Amino acid sequence: MRFPRIAAALAATLATATLAAGAVRAEEVIDLKFAVFTPEQEITYQEAIKPWVQAVEEAAGGRVRIQLFPGGTLGRDGSKQIKMLNDGVADIAFIIPAYNPGLFPDNWVIELPDTSRTAGEGSVAFWRMVESGRLRGYDGFEVLSMVATSPYLLHGNKPMNRVADLKGQKIRIAGKLEQQCVEAVGGVPVGMPITKIPESLSRGIIDATPMHYAALYAFGISSATKYHYHAALGSMPFGFVMTRERFEALPEDVQKAMQAEGGEKLARIFGAAMDAENARRLAETEAAPGQTIVIPTAEDAAAWSAAMAGCSDRFVAEQENGPALAAAFKAELDRIRAE
Repeated sequence: MRFPRIAAALAATLATATLAAGAVRAEEVIDLKFAVFTPEQEITYQEAIKPWVQAVEEAAGGRVRIQLFPGGTLGRDGSKQIKMLNDGVADIAFIIPAYNPGLFPDNWVIELPDTSRTAGEGSVAFWRMVESGRLRGYDGFEVLSMVATSPYLLHGNKPMNRVADLKGQKIRIAGKLEQQCVEAVGGVPVGMPITKIPESLSRGIIDATPMHYAALYAFGISSATKYHYHAALGSMPFGFVMTRERFEALPEDVQKAMQAEGGEKLARIFGAAMDAENARRLAETEAAPGQTIVIPTAEDAAAWSAAMAGCSDRFVAEQENGPALAAAFKAELDRIRAE
């Protein structure tokens, strides 16, 4: 009887086919969507996000394909990026934590005036604070990296030659700490997303906005400003995140590629690129006709620092574990400067 041999051969063939199919599935390319609501020409996209995607795809050996959606293709509202992650519209998102009030309650540390001096040191310090678990709100996320801008300066369409000139000026703010600091110098805080700033300046809804030079050009704000007052507020934190659930569903080798190319490595890349772009845009502004850049006098700088210290101290005292967090962030900056 030949039936048992035929059956055995058939079973062996099916088993081989099953294993082969499993191997094919194991090597399938994983497609991920990366939502970026900021413009394609913005420095974060060009010098941090795009290079990170390319590095991850190479490190994973082609196992993952990350499709970028800049300029708000998947959703332009910066405050809705985390919702898009939770709804499955995107797998990875570029977020500005300040656009999600209450979700990341300790991020104010990077926004403190007179702390970080550059995007480079601020980004690394902020990443280390998040990585060490000292900042609340990140438990449900895989934080691929956290970065920070250079300290914000003031840019507007009314003269700003000294601190006293800010009294009564309508100044755009993004967060409670920035609001209190604007109020401390006599300004009138006006909240709005960054995309509304150029039109609001042109229409007189606001007179000035805190901003770093790179974003001044990336978001079209430079065409609506001609006065630039170099008194520093804090920095603005950004993040590249996934939901923990989506990240843990990825193969281990893809996870490792993302982590190896992110974290402090990406924070340093971003910081260096941001500082270089700010220097370039400052030089461009200095050379442009009709632009006035004011460096505060020693007396005016002292008045500004006193006002910033007052609003910062009050704000820190109101926060849960505020003094300890502020001290930890400043200590991290000191360690970075000593490296």
